[in-house]
Parts: sequence; C-alpha cells; structure tokens
Amino acid sequence: MVRRAVAIPKAAKNAFVPPAQRKQVFLPEFVIALVRTPFLSPRYAQFRVPLNFNKLDLRDYLQNLYGVGVVSVRSYIEQQPITRMTRDGRNVGAWRRPQAQKRMTVELREPFVYPEEPKDLSPWEKSSWDASEKWQKKMQKQMQDKPHKAEEPDTDVRKAFEEQAKEIKKNPAEWRSSSKVLGWDFAHKEFTRTGKSSAAPKWMAK
Repeated sequence: MVRRAVAIPKAAKNAFVPPAQRKQVFLPEFVIALVRTPFLSPRYAQFRVPLNFNKLDLRDYLQNLYGVGVVSVRSYIEQQPITRMTRDGRNVGAWRRPQAQKRMTVELREPFVYPEEPKDLSPWEKSSWDASEKWQKKMQKQMQDKPHKAEEPDTDVRKAFEEQAKEIKKNPAEWRSSSKVLGWDFAHKEFTRTGKSSAAPKWMAK
C-alpha cells in the first residue's frame, strides 16, 4: 500500500519560520469613533479619540490609513457631569465624576457626507436587541420596587410543605418521627418520670 503525499497547510508552514522573518502586523491599541454631526458642513468631521491623543496623531492616522487629507484639527476635552448613578441605575454610593471625553474636529480637503441611517434594521437583529433590553429594564424595576424581596416568605416552599403534611395525615401509620424510630422518645419519657436515664432498648444494642 502506497500512501499519498499530503501538502502541508500554510499555517503549518509559517510555524517553521522564525518570528523575526515572519510578516509583522501591528494593530493600534486605541479606538477612534466617527461621530454623526448633521449640524456641521461636509468639510468637517468630528471624532471621539483617547485622552492621550494629539492633533498630529489623528492627522497621521487619517492620512496613512485612509488616505484622507487634513487641513486643520481642533480639539477639546468634554467634562462629564458629576453623578452618583451606578451601573444598575440606582442613585447610591459616593458622588463621582466619570472620565472625560476628548473630541477632535477635522477640516477635510475633500467633502465627506455621512451615509443615511438605514430604515430596515432587521439584518442587525434589532427586534431581538429591543426585546432583551426591555426584559432587562423590567427585571431591574422589579428589583428596585422590592428591595426586601429576600426577606419575604417563599410561597412555593410553604405550599409544598402544606401538601406534604396533608399526605402524612392521610396515612399516619406509615410515618413515624425520628425520635420514635431511634428510641429517643422512650428515653425522654423515662427520664421525665424517674429522673434517671434508662438503658437503651435491646434492639439498639445489636
């Protein structure tokens, strides 16, 4: 039997290449967001950038990565309002100021028009997103309306105990308490009557 030669996949071939000879891919460690600004002219575009970003960084980023010519850049830092709102939407805890946001407005060499918002959002499963968000808000409201819910009695457990007690009352001969089964009830009555602990039953000594 002769085995056929199997070609080595490209991923396996790259494993034998030293790291210094491989193709180096450098990804940025920051996130830049283009903000929709209908009040600005097509010659301007606004971006939300990290706080340690400067004007030269944004200009080089747009020119080298997207080939967009930049005429000038204006930047400002937007301070967030002081709040004590937590992630679960409750006004608890100490007052704090969220981290500030830095925005940069760029004057472009060529005009840019932001694309229109899509009317049909079914490819992005917006209905499922809205249903999930509605359910989360409903659960948060229930927890806020009942802060002492853990202290309330569990009606399901109480109902189960009630049904179990009714079944035991129907057949009392089939059920005996642990004290009677182990002889503790006999020893307790004997101690109460004589004041002395009696010997255990013979069946317990076996």
